[in-house]
Amino acid sequence: MARVSTDGLSDRDRDILRMIGEFGGKTFIEVLERTYWHGLKVPTQQARDRVQKLKNKYKLLRLVPTGLMKPRNAIALTDFGKRWVKDETDIEVGTLFLSPVTAWHNIYEQITWYWLRRSGREASRTIVKKWSEDHAHTPDLLYFHHNDEKLPVYVEIETNAKSKDRYLNIFEKMGRDDVHAVLYVFEDEKKMMQLGRRLPTWDKLYYTNVDELIENISNTGKIRMISQEKFLQKYYS
Repeated sequence: MARVSTDGLSDRDRDILRMIGEFGGKTFIEVLERTYWHGLKVPTQQARDRVQKLKNKYKLLRLVPTGLMKPRNAIALTDFGKRWVKDETDIEVGTLFLSPVTAWHNIYEQITWYWLRRSGREASRTIVKKWSEDHAHTPDLLYFHHNDEKLPVYVEIETNAKSKDRYLNIFEKMGRDDVHAVLYVFEDEKKMMQLGRRLPTWDKLYYTNVDELIENISNTGKIRMISQEKFLQKYYS
């Protein structure tokens, strides 16, 4: 097979490929349309067109059916794409793991990661094996509220309710770690209203949702969040 040149990749292409590598070798069109193509007139079609080029011309991506109506497909790295990511970023991408149960969690996690970075803050995905060596709890993401801040903000993507006992176990572990704060990101305002009141109370806890995160950072460059205390006072006092 002839070697495929990647000289024509744009900076956006390269950043997308790095993101896919960081998140286990997969993303979704539902991520791309709300991140790299956010604010354009036809973001879904433009994202699809670029994915097709990265797939057909550059041989870096492939489509993998999810078994769901939506997202219908995951966008995954090919073997050549994995080698490109390894060469460019030193990220080693293993065997693709794709579960229809966690697909939407993956989508909101990647959207959140993208927009946290757009706010000018350091944000990263946690790797369970490495992080759990020195910490009681492994959050979905880490970010630092100030670039010189030594203590991280734990970021949790909450798409479904957990049992009371499971929440208590999670919060007990987080309480043992040195954290600046914990930010729970919900799918939308409706989910935030449904799930936000179920969490144990803690003065380090803050809420936002994906819609507000995108709107605030795209318009102001800043993350706007509400403390759990103010949330409960506002909606349930």
